[in-house]
This record gives sequence, C-alpha cells and structure tokens, in this order.
Amino acid sequence: MNKYSANSVLDRLQQAVGVKSDSALSRKFGINRATLGNWRTRNSVPYSICVLFAIENHISLNWLLAGDGSMFCDGSGQGTEMLNSEHEKLIELFDELSVEQRQEALQFMSDKKRINDLETAVLALQQKP
Repeated sequence: MNKYSANSVLDRLQQAVGVKSDSALSRKFGINRATLGNWRTRNSVPYSICVLFAIENHISLNWLLAGDGSMFCDGSGQGTEMLNSEHEKLIELFDELSVEQRQEALQFMSDKKRINDLETAVLALQQKP
C-alpha cells in the first residue's frame, strides 16, 4: 500500500487515536461514517483535519501524512500510546484558562524545567572527582 495514500493516512489516524475501525474513527472525529468512506474512495483526506489533529495531539505531520519518523513531535518513540490521564487532565485544565493565564502557566513550567535542569547539572558537577 502507498504510504501517502488516504488509506495509509487514515490507518495512521486510527493508530494515533487508538481505534481499529473506520466506524470508531468517525465517532472520534464526529463525522459520518460514510464521509470517512468517501475519503478512502476518493483517496483524499482533508488536510485541515490532519493538521488540527496533529497540533492538538502533538503528532508529527511528517509521520501522519508520509509515514516517516516518529509518531510524536518530540521524537519520544512512544509508539501507539495515547496521552495518559495526567496529560489529558493537564490539557483540559489548560484549555479552560484565559490566554494570559496560559502564558503565565507556560512561563511557570518553563521556569520549573530550567530550575530542574540546573539542579541536575549542579548534582552532576558535585559528583565529579
């Protein structure tokens, strides 16, 4: 099967969503099952749907559309695992914030990561002879 075909893209969408059928995939996307069937028949999946799905789920467009590289943008190689409940809850909470609050939350998390990285570097330096 051509890895660039609509069938291949839809199969990768099924994999990313964690479903095994077109019916389940159409339910996940809130579209009619016949619409998804038409995409397969016409060998055309709406690009906008793929882009939005990829952005919202941190999925690599290169993987989704071309079948190349890792499924996830961070290259973590998480395979077909979907976001765990902690991640999902974090995203739900984040989505409920105002734009300003989102920026503050992102800055806090960025600062926290930087502090963790610095602490790790200090510990590594302390352990060197």
